[in-house]
Amino acid sequence: MRRARRVQQRGSSVLYVVVLSPVLLLSMALATEVGALQLQKERIRTALDQSAVVAAAAAARAGGGVDIDGVRAVAVMREVLGQNLAPLASAFDGTSASAVARDADVAVVTDTPAPDPFDASAVLRHPSIAVRIRVPLHTGIFVAAGLPSTETVTLASSAALRETGP
Repeated sequence: MRRARRVQQRGSSVLYVVVLSPVLLLSMALATEVGALQLQKERIRTALDQSAVVAAAAAARAGGGVDIDGVRAVAVMREVLGQNLAPLASAFDGTSASAVARDADVAVVTDTPAPDPFDASAVLRHPSIAVRIRVPLHTGIFVAAGLPSTETVTLASSAALRETGP
């Protein structure tokens, strides 16, 4: 009786391997894709933060107080953002770095304190330049799991000017 039971169970481990291998491989591929997507998001966030700081510094008006030249800030923001996003554009789905920069929401806040234009719970206490972008990222493996092939990431950043002491 024991021998008959062993014969029935023989080969069941091969069946488990055959059935579960695709599930395991798909899970590992999805985990890798999510990690790559997160890395792209952080690279875009870094480019956005750097662009905001450069734009605020370039548009700062020297003089008795801290102030931002709004027209210059927006122009510099879009130009620098396009340059900073250009190396990352291969991950974008159906758009270019210059298009993302052109479509960015840019706000220059000079009268402070003021509500943050992109975060209702925050208050800006210094003249600032704030920017928000939407970037469609290509996600190839997600299609195999029945998910969309494009993930749109929305990121916001701001840079404030502050007076330095004497």
